[in-house]
This record gives sequence, C-alpha cells and structure tokens, in this order.
Amino acid sequence: MKSFNWQNLLQSHPIFSSLNEEELANLLRDEVSQERVYPQDTVILREGEVGDSVFLLSSGSVQITLWGTSGPLMPLAIIQTGEIFGEMAVLERKPRSATVSARENCLVLEVAGEEIRKLLEAHPEVQVKMYTVVRDRLKQWFQSLGSIAPH
Repeated sequence: MKSFNWQNLLQSHPIFSSLNEEELANLLRDEVSQERVYPQDTVILREGEVGDSVFLLSSGSVQITLWGTSGPLMPLAIIQTGEIFGEMAVLERKPRSATVSARENCLVLEVAGEEIRKLLEAHPEVQVKMYTVVRDRLKQWFQSLGSIAPH
C-alpha cells in the first residue's frame, strides 16, 4: 500500500504528464512499483551495482556522487523533490553509473525498468523527455567536472 498520492505527482510530472489515467495507474501497481523510505545519509544506489529501476523522489533530496578507489571522488549533483534518478542504468541496461545517497529523509517510488522501457517504446514523447533529462544532467556533470579538472 502506498501512503503518498503518486498519481498526482505523475500527472503533473514533466516526463509522465502525457500519459493517460490507465497508464499512470499501471505504473502504480504493486507488481510494477514500490514506495520506499530512506533515512538521511542512507545509500540508495551504489556505483557499479546492477539495478533496473527508476526512482521518483516525492520528498527530500539526494546527492549523486562518483567514487574513486579511495572513497568519494566528487559530488555530481543534488536531485530535488519531484525529480527522477537511476534512469541511466535503465536506459543503457548497464550497472549504476554513480552512488546516490539521501541528504535528508526521502520518500521515493521505485519503478521497474522493464515497465519504463515499455512506456518509452509506446510513447516517443516520453522517451524524448527522459533522454532530455539525461542529456541535461550529463551536461551539468561535465561542466562541474571541467571546473575541477587540472588545466
């Protein structure tokens, strides 16, 4: 049972707003998605882990970090309420590309990657929006990497 009104968040979400009620309801079925609570400072995803799900953040914020051999290398981004994360592993079908930790208590909806891929296949406009998020995020990360890279 989900405690949060995910339907409302999805209906107004920039990526999922074009879906109809039935498609949104499908995303919220227990076989497709789980609501999860992560206390502050909990690691949600680890770089290199195999994972096939996308996370939608309904409250709190998370930090995305790249790790080096000796520990945290650099913070890449902070994801805020209403944003998604974990999408790169789902789109590329590869292990997680970064570590994600809760900066404060977080409530998330974890959606199965297989369902997300079906949705993207059926809805090119959703696919474009998802890839736009990825592109913008990568652009932001490369800019932050550039600002610390030796010249």
